[in-house]
Amino acid sequence: MKNKEFGALAQRLLPDMPVFEVKAPLMFIPPLKHTLRGLCFESHSYDVKLFYVWVFLLPLCVPTKYLGFNLGKRIENPGLGPWNADAPNLLPQLSAALKREAVPFISHVESPRDLAQAAKSLCRTKDPYTQEAIAYALACAGDARKAVAELDTLLAMLDTKVPWQVEMVERAQALKAKLLANPAEARGQLEAWENESVKNLGLEKFRRI
Repeated sequence: MKNKEFGALAQRLLPDMPVFEVKAPLMFIPPLKHTLRGLCFESHSYDVKLFYVWVFLLPLCVPTKYLGFNLGKRIENPGLGPWNADAPNLLPQLSAALKREAVPFISHVESPRDLAQAAKSLCRTKDPYTQEAIAYALACAGDARKAVAELDTLLAMLDTKVPWQVEMVERAQALKAKLLANPAEARGQLEAWENESVKNLGLEKFRRI
């Protein structure tokens, strides 16, 4: 399936999920503040009629250019895995699955502190991306002390000899310095990163409306 088809399917789901907005391949809860809370439709690798649905939380205060499902899970067709666009009962079955599994997963995350708690509970074994989400969410919540502690944990996990981790180290060190010296400046930096992420994802019109 392509984005146009995903968009049409999402529009048909909206009557049962009225708090969501659609920008294919996404359905998400506006307004966009610190976190993108949503669903993403994903094409199957070889069958054009099959697709997957992810429910996810994406911290926007961590600058990003792409969607990531580290804080997420697939909503599968029970017993079948991927969903089939030609299935006769697709709409009611998918709607029921989303209301049962996806909406509770994301609807309780209303504040940055909620995001930090959700990240902690979702991942039993922390990875750098999860730890980064926890630290930055606490910084967004205004809890500089806990944010600095979580940033220290993040920095201890990272290796500057690994190229993809270098940017994470530099950004975490910069945020930590701002939190210690001037929390208001740190808040401004986090908001700038939020704006950057929203722009990169093409969702500016949904920003804090």
